[in-house]
Parts: sequence; structure tokens; C-alpha cells
Amino acid sequence: MKRYGPLIVVPDALAVGDPGRHHLRLTPEAVMIRAGVESRSILPWASVERVVLDVPTTRFRLPGLVGTLVLGAVTAAMLSDPGVEPEDGTATLTVDGENTTVLLSRHHVGGYWAPSVAGAHRLIAHLIAHPEQRALLEHPERLIDVAAQLARGTG
Repeated sequence: MKRYGPLIVVPDALAVGDPGRHHLRLTPEAVMIRAGVESRSILPWASVERVVLDVPTTRFRLPGLVGTLVLGAVTAAMLSDPGVEPEDGTATLTVDGENTTVLLSRHHVGGYWAPSVAGAHRLIAHLIAHPEQRALLEHPERLIDVAAQLARGTG
């Protein structure tokens, strides 16, 4: 599974957020709002005007690594599961002029590296503005590389 910040490759789509919990699933045809495997809503791209992610960010390049190490140390010290779960963020979608805010689960405790969230925003905005580019969602692993380039400002 290829991942970059809040983006993760899933079969036939690009997920934004943790695909096992609350996330968006971007397909060539639509943006799907999902809770795990359950679809909550399917929004045709033509009706989606904007997507804004509101997730904790950090300037540290490898936030998942640090969170995992700290959580592992706490777990070892307690000799039990501390029950720490990543807090949900949100995604605000503007659809046909109306704003809808949905939960967006994170992959790990701690924030996402800030440039990776910026790259995700730019990629989604590009897909909204350029419908012909949505076919790339059939091969989402390539879009992870595009998001990384956009995060660096070279895309």
C-alpha cells in the first residue's frame, strides 16, 4: 500500500484518510464519503466544487514514526494497550454551493507532515478543475507521486 500524508492507495481508488474508518474515496466517477466499507454518500465530480481538509499537521517529516515509537514505549511501560486512538479530522466539501463537513480519520496519532497535506489539497483541487485528469484515479499509485511533487511546489 502506497501512502503520502492523508492519501493512501486502495483498490481502484485514492483514499483520503484511514480507509478502515472515516475517509473519502476518490474514483474517476465520483467522490465517495465512507465509514470503513460503508458508503455514506456518492458525489459525482461535476457537483464537487471544493474539498478542504482540516487535520492536525506538523513540520516534522516523519510524524507517524515518532507517534508509533512513543505509543510503543507507553504501551511497554504500561504492559497494556493505553487505548490511544488518532483523533478524527474533518473534510469540508462544497457540493452544488452547499458546504458539508464530514469526519476524516487519520492513519496515526500526531499530525500529518504539513507539506503532504498541502500536496493533497493541490491534487484534489487539480482533479476538480481538470475533469480529464480524473482518469488517473484508475492508477492511484501514480497520483501519490504527483501529490509529493505538488507538495514541493514542482508539480
